[in-house]
Amino acid sequence: MEASISTDFLAIIALCYTICLARRNIIFNNEKNMIYISVSVTTIILLLLEIVTVLMEHSSNNHLVIPHRIANILGFSLCPIVPVFLLFFNKNMKKSNFYKSLLFLPILLNAFICILSYKTGWIFFVDGHNQYTRGNLFLLPTIISSFYFGLMAVTALKSSAEYENDDTKVLTTVFLIPILGVIVQILFKNVLLIWLCTSISLLLYYIFLRELQFKYDIQTGIRNRSAFEKEMDKYLRDDKNAAIVVVDLNNLKTANDKHGHKAGDEVIISAAKIIEESFIGVGKSFRIGGDEFCVICKETPKELLDEVLSDLEHLLIAANEKRDNKIELAYGYAFYTKDEGESIYSAFDQADKAMYTHKAKLKGFYGRRAAGENTTGYFNITYEDN
Repeated sequence: MEASISTDFLAIIALCYTICLARRNIIFNNEKNMIYISVSVTTIILLLLEIVTVLMEHSSNNHLVIPHRIANILGFSLCPIVPVFLLFFNKNMKKSNFYKSLLFLPILLNAFICILSYKTGWIFFVDGHNQYTRGNLFLLPTIISSFYFGLMAVTALKSSAEYENDDTKVLTTVFLIPILGVIVQILFKNVLLIWLCTSISLLLYYIFLRELQFKYDIQTGIRNRSAFEKEMDKYLRDDKNAAIVVVDLNNLKTANDKHGHKAGDEVIISAAKIIEESFIGVGKSFRIGGDEFCVICKETPKELLDEVLSDLEHLLIAANEKRDNKIELAYGYAFYTKDEGESIYSAFDQADKAMYTHKAKLKGFYGRRAAGENTTGYFNITYEDN
């Protein structure tokens, strides 16, 4: 018992420390930062409840019966909440209200059965002498929690487009640690490991997220210049062909002057989201400068690339319909073929030149439209520099 309480206290101290660090330095963005802090606080509460129930279980004080029952209800009810919150770190999770309702349904069912256990003893029972026994449905909260932890591991494996292969392996391992704790606790009834393993998983996850910040741009959430250089160098070593797309924001200075730098930052963030959404499953998006982006698409044919850029245009139009501060993107692309002997950086330069061609066309288009001239058919051009 003493060993279990000691390790729980150590886990609480470690989690409190990471919460302080997360409050001082944001992980990716405010939303994800709040998710991590909320998950850590919930885990601390569960660890404290575990300590309290262990102490109460070894006491014969009849006055502790009601607090003992309430502590168990809270502990068993909160069990599945931790992995569910962590699921929302994954940007590919669906956001529809219907999906969220399905996701939270097992949690509500579990909480309802736990509350009823106060009298029925389905999950647990504390008798009038403060003696604790497990009910027939004791494993229900553990099974539901395991389901969510497993779902986390699956979503990590499916997010290969979001993370590098090595990162995906690390992330999957981190999420499997609590499942290991669940299995051990089921096999050995007197061993309390679930929330200790969850705490270890959260600590490793925090380290993992901090490491990712060396690869990702904090403002936009997409890969940064350093990650771009590493990806380009990887293509120099590997036998892979690629399409290079260079994207640039037009009129950002005008937006800053007219609406302020905060509005300009919002334009950059929105543009990054549109670019990344357009190329999901096709290429990796990078922010390589203040308002400059690049997408590297492995083994991508021209037909698919043109289709993706058409999707980007449609997303841009849809976004601008709801905005006063419009987003205008110029882009160009080129292909890197390993067998031709040219450097991938040469392909990047070609794509950059093609982007400037598009940029000039856009300026001409909007200039003519402002002057009231007919612009029909003006964009019958190819944005690839051959």
